[in-house]
Amino acid sequence: MITIFLLAFGIIAVVTELAYILAWLLAWWRVRHDINTSFFPTVCVIVPCKGVDKDFQSNVTAICNQKYNDYTVIFVTDTEQDPAFKLLTKIYRNNHKVSVITAPYIAGSSGKISALIGGIHATGDVDVFVFADADIKPHDKWLTHLVDPLKDERTGAATGYRWYFPENLQYLVVSAWNMLSTASIFFHIVNYTWGGSTAITRKIFETLHIEEQWKQGFSDDLILTEAVKKAGYKIQGVPQSIVESTYDGDFRSFLRFGTRQYTWVRWYYPSSWIFSVIGFCGGKVITIFGFLLILLGWTLPGILMASTIVFEMINGFVAHRMLRSVMMYPKQKFGSSLSYALMTPVVFFIIAYNNLASVFKKEIIWGGRAYRRPVKK
Repeated sequence: MITIFLLAFGIIAVVTELAYILAWLLAWWRVRHDINTSFFPTVCVIVPCKGVDKDFQSNVTAICNQKYNDYTVIFVTDTEQDPAFKLLTKIYRNNHKVSVITAPYIAGSSGKISALIGGIHATGDVDVFVFADADIKPHDKWLTHLVDPLKDERTGAATGYRWYFPENLQYLVVSAWNMLSTASIFFHIVNYTWGGSTAITRKIFETLHIEEQWKQGFSDDLILTEAVKKAGYKIQGVPQSIVESTYDGDFRSFLRFGTRQYTWVRWYYPSSWIFSVIGFCGGKVITIFGFLLILLGWTLPGILMASTIVFEMINGFVAHRMLRSVMMYPKQKFGSSLSYALMTPVVFFIIAYNNLASVFKKEIIWGGRAYRRPVKK
């Protein structure tokens, strides 16, 4: 009886891993066709900035050099004393398409949300808001592809995502960690907007009263996601607008960053967070238990459970090949799919740790400010 139960458990574990791989293959099939962009509304790109990090100047240059005619860019800092404000005003002093402004902090929200709201108030008459982070380095057609899905009135927002190119072993770990969460943007039921590369029409933004909701919370993208989906709109993931991003930190800060991301999810999407905890933490328990069963002589159920590591490697390989094929960056920058495959089981353990650590987080330190779980009014 015990053997049958363990075998069933092992089969369920394998089927779950196969489902994850099939999700990547389905996403690949969905985006295999080229997109003929045909929608060119007036756009304002709003970029909150705080300090000057690695590659800052090349990042903002890429944002301002898009092959899109009718768009403007607003960079927003907290104060004029911010190094980013000083550098940006120097670079774009005579550029009529670029503005550099400051925005006061709005109590009860985050510094980033305060900057976004300040930017929105300075946009003038535009059709579409695009929200971007200062640590992205988009290719020159990023904006064209990101805005295009908004021509469908059923689409409430369009989103890209970040991508870390594997410059070294640490970047490979960070990149593989980031890659595994990218699959969700291709499926409407589980996707979300990512604040570093998101587009929404002014009409929908104002109709859904996003600004008022932002003033009562900390996570710009999760609040936006919830509002758009509650109103019955879909969020369109745009793989062509997945953008290069830079990570400037050590492994310990990366672990804190990962835990912070899952803490945001726990605060704003507890049902998704619970599913994540069960999936990742439960999956790692099953893997370890599988090896223990092999040592104890329960060979077949043990092999089934331990084989999840092999399926995780296949998962990483397929995910990397898929994203490499649809993202609009030189293919040689992506590194080896085999290296991502080998790194994926390690990353699954890291994500399990992030989920588990987020259980105990009562406060988030972000951008020099401390945030506690918001109370919904």
